Amino acid sequence: MTRIGLISDIHVDLNTLGGEEVITGFLAAESRRRGLDILLVAGDLAGDYAVSLKTVDRLSAESGARVLFIPGNHDIWNEKHPGLKAWDTYNALLAHPANLARGPVFIEDGWTIVGDLGWYDFAFGDPSFTIEDFERMSYMDRTWQDKIMSIWDRGTLEVHRMFMDRLGQALDAAAGGRILLATHVVQVSEFTVQNPGAMWKYFNAFLGSPEYGELAIKRGVALSVCGHVHHRCRVSKGGTKFVCPCLGYRTEWPARDGRPADAAREIARTLAVYELGENEAIPVPDESASAAS
Repeated sequence: MTRIGLISDIHVDLNTLGGEEVITGFLAAESRRRGLDILLVAGDLAGDYAVSLKTVDRLSAESGARVLFIPGNHDIWNEKHPGLKAWDTYNALLAHPANLARGPVFIEDGWTIVGDLGWYDFAFGDPSFTIEDFERMSYMDRTWQDKIMSIWDRGTLEVHRMFMDRLGQALDAAAGGRILLATHVVQVSEFTVQNPGAMWKYFNAFLGSPEYGELAIKRGVALSVCGHVHHRCRVSKGGTKFVCPCLGYRTEWPARDGRPADAAREIARTLAVYELGENEAIPVPDESASAAS
């Protein structure tokens, strides 16, 4: 069986140690230790598309696995390239052969991997807000940074619809086998911020759309991965296993056994490994002492 590792939101440019980029090396080492055939990163490799591409290339060289990725919203940000718009950075990432947004990837054992960035349609936001409220992308003196650093040529809801159409077409091409679906944005309500306070009642709107989860279930997707929200959780719905394996920011990592957060340990705890079997994706727990310590 093909062994695949799933992870998202590795943020190599932010999760540095003494100013040094360490995440790529630790993730490559963990991929080798877990014996991965495929490593899939579901977006937010970095906040600069050029760094994201370098990260993919280095993981491909060092991990011992075939590396696939989809862009996240941070990957298409233009903070480091203020002259570029969202389509410019998205297309620069699309040129890389490891980008799933180029089209379905057919692998052994009858599985197909489909993926793309996705966007949001405000549906996860509290209904006390209007569409006009959400379109401002600002609340309580905070602004959702996509408003500033991901400028598309169309409105937010149109961007979401575009990605839904692209994913639908890719799933059409993958029909007939077992499917793994990847989006960066959240697909099911269970992965949003639960019991939200006033701020997240608003900002949950920018995490994704339930339409992605509904699409996965309708199309009989066996395993569906997302990121974006910096959660680590799993849920099964309608015959689809949904997983959200986000590494997140170093500042979010909990201390373990009285010790400060450690990047290698957090990567080991975050990486979700599955064997793609004949009928289902089988989770492979990590029982090693190094991951449990």
